[in-house]
Amino acid sequence: MAQSTSIEWTEATWNPVRGCTRVSPGCGGPGPHGGCYAEGIAARFSGAGMAYEGLAEMRGGKPRWTGKLSFGHDLDAPLRWRRAQRIFVNSMSDLFHEGLAVHEIATVYAVCVAAHHLRGHVFQILTKRSARMREVLASEEFWDQVNAEAGMHVMERTDALSRRSDDARATLGEYGPDAPPPGIWLGVSAEDQRRADERVPDLLATPAAIRFVSAEPLLGPIDFLSIEWPGLKGHRVDVLRNGFWTEPGAHPLSAKAAGAGEPKGWFTNHSDMPGRLDWIIVGGESGPNARPMHPAWARSIRDQCAAAGAAYLFKQWGAWSPGGDHLEEDRPEFLRLRRCDRTHIFPDHQTMVLVGKKAAGRRLDGVEHNGMPEVTATTHGEVAKAPSPCRLSQRSEKRARAVCCARPKYCSPFSTT
Repeated sequence: MAQSTSIEWTEATWNPVRGCTRVSPGCGGPGPHGGCYAEGIAARFSGAGMAYEGLAEMRGGKPRWTGKLSFGHDLDAPLRWRRAQRIFVNSMSDLFHEGLAVHEIATVYAVCVAAHHLRGHVFQILTKRSARMREVLASEEFWDQVNAEAGMHVMERTDALSRRSDDARATLGEYGPDAPPPGIWLGVSAEDQRRADERVPDLLATPAAIRFVSAEPLLGPIDFLSIEWPGLKGHRVDVLRNGFWTEPGAHPLSAKAAGAGEPKGWFTNHSDMPGRLDWIIVGGESGPNARPMHPAWARSIRDQCAAAGAAYLFKQWGAWSPGGDHLEEDRPEFLRLRRCDRTHIFPDHQTMVLVGKKAAGRRLDGVEHNGMPEVTATTHGEVAKAPSPCRLSQRSEKRARAVCCARPKYCSPFSTT
């Protein structure tokens, strides 16, 4: 676990789970192309007695996950960190990996709920397994465990006098499928249109304080104004505005939705949409054998967000930089690497130059985009209603411990009970 991080959109990382498996092109491949940064780090520290022993390995000179997971590392760390910060959960794994039991995911969630309540931390959870995320977070049993364990954490970290006096720190809400905790942001990774079509509907069907997409590594164009919605026979919706666009020249009430990447006509609101995206992160791939990102893909998403009022963060170009007109060509490291570069030419003749992440920088058309979502007192779709208060002064310490003891699997592994 590394508390500090250089990741541009967060402030710290927390890895209670280690290990993962590849699920889509964004993870790397096929063939020699690309690769997950976490996989490379894990393979480097996979020797005997090291943090990722048995979780990753080198195969044919390439890092690969073994498919094994390890759970329970530094579980109480966020409860000990006193300075409020944004925390990326499982930067070295996926919290909704199929190899994790639901009660293990709930244990991590309970720490997030309690640490936000006690310390003010905000937790950013990013997954490629959107279907499992949606399924798990719709479970009442899951939230029963989260609320029980989170209540235990709060009770153990507030003194009895505070609890008797109804101190705000000892007041914890009851959360559930339709009442998400305020300090947890949910996101999905989407490297191209197909993965966005698959994962974004699951994300929007899952209530969360903030919902975001990490389009990194961006391997193809994504039209967030035209995401295919499941069960609607190919109907596409604008997930930045809660509606859909017709084909140009068509009547707004009878026309079908415009396709991804196609010209748009009329816009019509969807009153039954479950929500919209708050934030999109875009970045190119870095590391050995990285694949280039076309500048037009990043610009398109930037413009989509600007028109819809959604936050946009351009994380990096990655290993490849636009050739010819790049605004950072005068930097010494760029000039040094430029002499031994490789180039990639897209079909529209856009040239990309392999210069490395540092030299390529993170300015898009000369601007550094650092957009962050605005956190308001509303949830998606309606004004937020405060969860029913569950004051620990009303639920005695004896009863709270009885809740956990009645369900042993719900007990925190570092609980004092």
